[in-house]
Amino acid sequence: MTVDPGVLGGLAGLVVGLVDFYVIGAVVDRMQRERPAERLGAKTALNVARISQLILFPVMGWFVGQTIAS
Repeated sequence: MTVDPGVLGGLAGLVVGLVDFYVIGAVVDRMQRERPAERLGAKTALNVARISQLILFPVMGWFVGQTIAS
């Protein structure tokens, strides 16, 4: 049984995306604890970045896996 290289790349991208999602979430929580009123725009920007990276990293990993294998 062989595994498609795109699937392996997508899974690797998902792992990186999940780690990044957790790390940026910790940064957002720390920012909110220190100065909650001053960082509203930064919190929103970081939340958008962490969600988009959770979606984009597996997609990019799929394409990179396909490209490297071909």
